Amino acid sequence: MSDWQQIWERDGARQMWSVPDREVVELAERWKNAGSIRRVVDIGCGIGRHVRHMAQQGLDVYGSDHSETAIESCRQWLQSENLSAELWCGEMEEIPYPDATFDACIAFNSIYHGTAERLDGMIRLLHSKLRVGGECLVTLPSRENRMYGRGECLAPDTYVSPGMYGDLFAHDGESGVPHHFCSRKQVQSLFRGFHIQSLKHEELQLATDRGKTEAVWVSIPKAFFWRVVAIRKDSNVQ
Repeated sequence: MSDWQQIWERDGARQMWSVPDREVVELAERWKNAGSIRRVVDIGCGIGRHVRHMAQQGLDVYGSDHSETAIESCRQWLQSENLSAELWCGEMEEIPYPDATFDACIAFNSIYHGTAERLDGMIRLLHSKLRVGGECLVTLPSRENRMYGRGECLAPDTYVSPGMYGDLFAHDGESGVPHHFCSRKQVQSLFRGFHIQSLKHEELQLATDRGKTEAVWVSIPKAFFWRVVAIRKDSNVQ
């Protein structure tokens, strides 16, 4: 299995994932203005593009990642700008805070690295860690993604990637990392404990440095992902 330490040590990965996603920027602005959302957790925060942005908005930010290299980079980035966040290194299931701690959650390109059962468990976990009415943004690969069916089949609709971003990063990108791919019906089932506010099916967009004053966003052909914005229901997940 691929080593996330090595992935985050590559310059290409760092550059590609340094600019906050535009939808996250919009959500952070809305959360800041709402006044009812303070504590936000970013699961699989990487080097901290979203942690940093939300901290800049004055939110109380928490972030976790499997890679010590990524967490240390995130910590140094925050310190360089006199920002702060609670950070820890661990598996995505390791959220060392009581239930209903968080007002919002981001899981951007992170919690699908496993089987359908693990993904379902993660959505249940996010449900428990969010307060009632808490909001989340989650992205998941679609079965229409160009990488669906490629690589070793680990379980139904789960494949060990031969290099999902191999043409974008050096050293085979995410080679060896399992990816679970979802249908619309599965996504709706996964979020049965939530009110889905928005469900988009879009090609992955990445920022480049080709712009003179700001990043230029480019779509990766046929790299389809689901983008889910949902609010936790006042009920347990069955």
